[in-house]
Amino acid sequence: MSQILSGLHDFLYHPVQVFWTCLIIVFTSLLVDGTFIKLWRLQHDRQILITRIDQAKSRSKQLEYRIHQAYQTEFIERQARDQLDLVREGDLVFVFSDEASDI
Repeated sequence: MSQILSGLHDFLYHPVQVFWTCLIIVFTSLLVDGTFIKLWRLQHDRQILITRIDQAKSRSKQLEYRIHQAYQTEFIERQARDQLDLVREGDLVFVFSDEASDI
């Protein structure tokens, strides 16, 4: 028993050994606990969220621009013509047939 206490006493009087031993114990406990893996996952998730936020900001700017355009009558008229095939009174409309005619 006195040899163990003597060895412990000698060990404690070497601060570099104590430091490295404590460092190894802390590293091992964090590795076994899974804290390092959790930190890596959090960093990875952070990068994904930053990318999604940037995409959402870009989409938001596009939508704001379209909302701003929607207040203009020219934009509304152009959308009605393009998407709903509407025409103004007096416009000339051409209708083309897909079927071949018998001549």
